Amino acid sequence: MLTMHELDPLLGHRTAVVTDQGDRVGSIGEVYLNDATETPTWVTVHTGLFGTKESFVPLDGATVQDGRLVVAYPRDLIRHAPSIERDGHLSPEDKGVLYAHYGLDGPTADDDAAGDGAEGDPTAGQGAATRERQDDGGPWMIRSEERLRVRTETHAAARVRLRKYVVTEEARQTVPLLKEELLIGREPITTRTASVGESLFQEEVVELVGHEERAVILGRETVPVERVRLARTTVAGRATVRDEVRKERIVTSVDGETAADADAAFDARSRRSGGRARGKAAGTAGRRRAAPADDESGRIVTNSPNPLLKGRNKRR
Repeated sequence: MLTMHELDPLLGHRTAVVTDQGDRVGSIGEVYLNDATETPTWVTVHTGLFGTKESFVPLDGATVQDGRLVVAYPRDLIRHAPSIERDGHLSPEDKGVLYAHYGLDGPTADDDAAGDGAEGDPTAGQGAATRERQDDGGPWMIRSEERLRVRTETHAAARVRLRKYVVTEEARQTVPLLKEELLIGREPITTRTASVGESLFQEEVVELVGHEERAVILGRETVPVERVRLARTTVAGRATVRDEVRKERIVTSVDGETAADADAAFDARSRRSGGRARGKAAGTAGRRRAAPADDESGRIVTNSPNPLLKGRNKRR
């Protein structure tokens, strides 16, 4: 079953209505809701040569495809539907005639008691959502808006691998070395001794060997020098997502009331409230008349007619 969320984009644009066989029937008019369940049950279709005739079609089995409303009934059956006066509400008698024409089961007792109300403004000639609700506190309507539903998903963002391989490079190591140095010393002889006399005029050789240390590589040994570990840690961050959402706006206006009447009423209300902010009446009245269309403050816009209050209490 279609919802008003799906049908709203089609209303007010003379959207084409076609059958499930591809035959064009006409353009969409109004959507009628069940008063009890608030679900769309009927739609009117402008048919005829100039779209002057309007036929009721059940929304049972209808779909929205490629910006068009596709209904589950043949074109001839729709165009020969009984003529029902479009006054914003289908009576149980009207629904009984339509049910019989389309071969549907008769409405239940709850449907008969509730009836079906139109979603559209007959004074404008285009379909638009409309419904008046009233309780002990007076008429009311609901303003809705779309909000983003966001959740998080886990995706692989980075991958780290450890791979070990062998390379050959030159190693250097400095070690301390000891080295003997040979020194030649000369000293004068001042006394004659027997040992000196024995070596006179004889060839003789004496020697002394000096030693030094040299670095010698004995071999290689393998020693552990470092441990490399992979680990994960979680850090907190923020991400901003963007998308378009729809919001409903509600404006109010009063038929037949001029700007001067609104200012006078505002001053009277100020006097009744104890004279608060009387000096600001002129400035606030001017701002009240210039309130933008999406003002949600509840102030009354009096400088433009409101087609929503014409006819049978319709709203767009």
